[in-house]
Amino acid sequence: MKMEFKLLDENENLISSVEIDEKYPFYVKTPEMIEGLEESDHIDVYNNLEDNIDILIPYNHGEDFVIQYISYYSSEFVGVDNPKELFNKSYLKSFPLLKEIQYHKILRDVYKTGQKRIVHLLYYIDNQIIAQFNETILKSHGKIYVLIRLESDFNVLYNKGLDLFYSSPDPLMIVQDKKIVKANKSIEKLTGYSLDEFIGKDYYFNNPRFNNKPTPQDVHEVYSKIINREIFNYTDILTLRHKNGKIVYTKATMQPTVYNNEPAALFYCFDITEGVEHEQKSKKLDEALTMVAGVSKIAYVYWDKKNNFEWSDEFFKLIEEKSENLNHDDDIIHHYIIDQDFEEIKSKMFNSMKEGSSFITQTQIVTKKGIKDIDLYVSCQLDSEGELVKMVGYIQDISVKVEKEKELKYLVDQKEMLIKEVHHRIKNNLQIILSLLNLDARYNVNNPQATIESTKSRINSMAIIHEKIYQSPDYAHVNLGDYIQEEVRWMKVNTNVSKGIKLSYDLDDVYVDMVKAIPLGLITSEIVHNSFNYAFPNGEGLIEFSLKEESEGLINLTIEDNGIGLPEGIYLEDSSNLGLMIINSLVQQIEGTIRLLPIKGTGYEIKFKL
Repeated sequence: MKMEFKLLDENENLISSVEIDEKYPFYVKTPEMIEGLEESDHIDVYNNLEDNIDILIPYNHGEDFVIQYISYYSSEFVGVDNPKELFNKSYLKSFPLLKEIQYHKILRDVYKTGQKRIVHLLYYIDNQIIAQFNETILKSHGKIYVLIRLESDFNVLYNKGLDLFYSSPDPLMIVQDKKIVKANKSIEKLTGYSLDEFIGKDYYFNNPRFNNKPTPQDVHEVYSKIINREIFNYTDILTLRHKNGKIVYTKATMQPTVYNNEPAALFYCFDITEGVEHEQKSKKLDEALTMVAGVSKIAYVYWDKKNNFEWSDEFFKLIEEKSENLNHDDDIIHHYIIDQDFEEIKSKMFNSMKEGSSFITQTQIVTKKGIKDIDLYVSCQLDSEGELVKMVGYIQDISVKVEKEKELKYLVDQKEMLIKEVHHRIKNNLQIILSLLNLDARYNVNNPQATIESTKSRINSMAIIHEKIYQSPDYAHVNLGDYIQEEVRWMKVNTNVSKGIKLSYDLDDVYVDMVKAIPLGLITSEIVHNSFNYAFPNGEGLIEFSLKEESEGLINLTIEDNGIGLPEGIYLEDSSNLGLMIINSLVQQIEGTIRLLPIKGTGYEIKFKL
């Protein structure tokens, strides 16, 4: 079997030809590396170009070239699984065939003259053309760029007994009339489906094994252009669903080919699931950062030794300036840092750049709309010679955070103050209980049970108050209406009260602090206690409660029963009546007023200000 390469110029005139043998193989694996070269920029861009691209750096004044980047497509043709294996290696030592067919002379001429050249590199087996490389060679920024388009007939290869198609470790399939007509075994591993399940099936349209990215219509247009030779290369990420349900990501390239002497499309598929999943994690992080950036205002800053600056959009939102209005240099942020912090941050920045270290600090910047609090993080990277090669920074707007911290500190201080106040009130309330207990003991010297019952009611009244205080959002105020209902309900359940006594409530939402809540609770307890015990000798009656805000800040509390009324000779200011004396004293404590209502039964009206 005879294998041959021919080199033609742009007018398809023969420049040279050479047979492939042991002397001039496709590729010579060499361990030699050229050190000290920079990594190729924008690899993701190169990988997604319509044309496959190789990037060469002139070496030894253009007598040789160093491979800075080589495409998957080019590396696959010569049998190299990982393109990075070729990076930083001698171009001519790796591919001696190219020098023999004078391809090197073309490269050198482009390097020396800067003039673009177009050549055609043809690959023959037994005098039949198998593949044609259409190449554009140009010089830019001191580098040589080789843009490659390939046409190939894998059907001919197969018929010649070359198992390049079926032996490929990467999934391949040939599509004709939008149907899969040939596929290799590698696609079974990729998808979990057998070749029988692929052959004859629609390659993409209405295929449930493929997710629609890009849309079927987009793929249809690309496929038509490939078949008609309007384009020669199309690459995109396709999402497949493995037979076991797992999502598989592939980098699929579609190129024109010939099958059974008819136009067809060849699909290369590279399993990039691991890389995509990693990218997705990074994307999720980016999305999270973007989301956080919208709330927390995180900006990204990048600089390298080539003096390339990158500022995220969020940075310009942060400083409230348009990107085009600013000089993109390392002084941008310095223009906005408040004067009192500038020298300190400048010193930290200098030390970080000198040592290759990182630092984080909190400062403020001045913008058009005012002062913003920020966290500034800077990380510097040095090379082996101690030279600064990269600097990365993050700037986060923490103005909201700082304000929240101030608010939180205020709330904490308030809570501590309120807790101290509660403790103080508990002490005072216990003193009140003790005083009332002493009074009750003197007035009810012959009826200790009455003392016990009234004391129970008073202690419960205070307990409910404290429970309500602890449940309130501000630890300071209670809903007086809710409090009265709960207090009276407890008294009815826990004292020997007839079921015939009914309760009625018309209570508005009125919030009072503990200073007023405790006396009002005790007043209610005394009045209701007297009604339960003395107003309804027949065991039936009604007690009505009303709580209204008459005017701004003025509250009216009325408690009425339809019982037998107060005994003759009893009046509100009667100091001989313990209950009335306590009620009057508590009303004075809240700086309120009290009067008896002229009704059948007994009614009290207490007014006080919030």
